[in-house]
Amino acid sequence: MTLILLFTVLAIVALGASFVVALPAAGRVALWVLAASLFGFGLVVGSSVVIDQDEVGIVHKQFFGKPLPTGQIIARDGEMGPQAEILGPGWHFGFYPFTYTVRIDRVITVPSGQVGFVTARDGQPLPENEMFAPAWESAQEMLNPTIFLAKGGRRGPQTTILTPGTYRYNTALHEVTPIPALQVEAGTVAVIKSNSGLRWTATDGKGDTVNGVPLVPRNHIGVWAEPLTPGGYYLNTHAYVPTIVKTTQRTYTYQAPSANKSAPLSARTAKNAPASAASSGNDDWSVSVRSKDGFSFPVDVRVACAVEAKNAPYLVALLGNPDAVMQDEQEDEKLEVLEARVILPAVRAIFRNVAETMNALEFVNRRSEIEALATQRITTELARYRVSCDGVYVGNIHLDASPAGQQLLATQTDREVAVNQQKLYDQQKQAEESRAKLVRAQEEAEQQRQLAAAEYKVRVEGENAKSQVARAKGEAESQVIIGEGRAKAYKLLVETLGRDQVAQLELLKLVVEGKVQITPQVMVSSAGSNGTMDALAGTILRQSVPAANQPGK
Repeated sequence: MTLILLFTVLAIVALGASFVVALPAAGRVALWVLAASLFGFGLVVGSSVVIDQDEVGIVHKQFFGKPLPTGQIIARDGEMGPQAEILGPGWHFGFYPFTYTVRIDRVITVPSGQVGFVTARDGQPLPENEMFAPAWESAQEMLNPTIFLAKGGRRGPQTTILTPGTYRYNTALHEVTPIPALQVEAGTVAVIKSNSGLRWTATDGKGDTVNGVPLVPRNHIGVWAEPLTPGGYYLNTHAYVPTIVKTTQRTYTYQAPSANKSAPLSARTAKNAPASAASSGNDDWSVSVRSKDGFSFPVDVRVACAVEAKNAPYLVALLGNPDAVMQDEQEDEKLEVLEARVILPAVRAIFRNVAETMNALEFVNRRSEIEALATQRITTELARYRVSCDGVYVGNIHLDASPAGQQLLATQTDREVAVNQQKLYDQQKQAEESRAKLVRAQEEAEQQRQLAAAEYKVRVEGENAKSQVARAKGEAESQVIIGEGRAKAYKLLVETLGRDQVAQLELLKLVVEGKVQITPQVMVSSAGSNGTMDALAGTILRQSVPAANQPGK
């Protein structure tokens, strides 16, 4: 505009000078040509628009056109107002300032980890009962204003989003807002409630309907029956609203406050109790029960459960967001929806139902049975909500929380002490009786041993006597045999040599064996008067020497 005015002024000055200054005809023609050239150049330069690489030109027609129809924002056939066509990078001419205005906007860049949510200001109205325009096959076609309007693009929120990147679009037609992409963390799934897509009808098949909410396949309106597993998704979270559901194990602990107020709070209290209660540590989250015999006492209970990924859509359709925090009216505390509406009511009801069938001491003494029974019943109850129960654990049973309970436990303790003492006396008595039986058994065993030894001795002596008899009989028989043999031998010798020769032979045999002494042991001499006495003394001495040398003498 400024350039056009400048060149116009110069042209007027040049024309004025041709009338003021007396010039030949040729000079005035030249000035006229110069003025016309300057004016034309000013018009051309003044109608030009320069667009940089990171810019987009939005053209607005001010004159020389039909007015836009009612309800239409973007001109399609040269009407006055914002034009559908946009100006890209470079020089553009013909946009005279008296007819057009060109607004230069920046292109938009959708960063990584985000998506571009698109809203159209013009187009066909949305279908009845629809919140979002139908999805486009191509985001580029959706951003192209001519194609968008020619193909019946819908005004309002668009289902199709822009993935990370740089986009040039008609800012008069579309509005692009970056929003975070969907990130599904490990240990969770995303249940999608779709507000855009196809309508699920009875002809499409039979599906689950929970609380009037249908569980449908993907790309249909309703809660998708298949959740999104952990990962990143470029998803229009306005059209496809995600509900994040934890699939890891959930542990709910309900226990009485610690007797030591300085002790740390339980995980249940620290997680869900308000800040004022957490600071004091006096919250009582135990389950209060009443026994058949009228005793009321708290019980510490821990419940472990989990929501499987395949069951998360059903739970979302039933409860909304099961992990959202709500104000529990009974507890007047903020609890998770799943806990407030399902877990806690089930735990209380089941433990109270079990307790009312037992006496207080029976409830205390049958803890393991109660734990198994509660696990079975809570598992059945949670299965109605498609929540799996991994176990129910009974902690302390605070029967001593009241004076009556303390007295009952004291009575039980005294009775147990008496019973144990009686058992001790019975065991001591049994020990003494056993000891007496042991002594008697030992004595009987000793007598049996002696009797067996005596019997064995008699048997041995009897066998020895038999042995001696047999030995004597054998010796006798042997002597008889030897005698008979000798008799036969003598008889043969006598028959052969004669009786006298046999006698001489036997005598010689005795001499050889030394049984007959042929040399006198005492020499008797006749010389002198003492000969006889010497012989007698020698004989006595001979007889006494062998006797003295015999063993034992």
